[in-house]
Amino acid sequence: MNSNIGDAPIFPDLFNQTPPDEEIISVTADGAYDTRKCHDAIVARNAHAGISPRKNVQLLKPDTPGAMA
Repeated sequence: MNSNIGDAPIFPDLFNQTPPDEEIISVTADGAYDTRKCHDAIVARNAHAGISPRKNVQLLKPDTPGAMA
């Protein structure tokens, strides 16, 4: 395993391994997961993201479903 890769970049692929018929209501995570790809993956499953903002927070442009949520 490459230790240079953080959790957030691989979250969408791991999250999408959950069977589509299994309902996910919410995802709670720390600021490391406050990325566009993580939010998009969560919203694609109709779930709520309870993710703390990163310390250097910048608002996402509302051009993807995850950013709008």
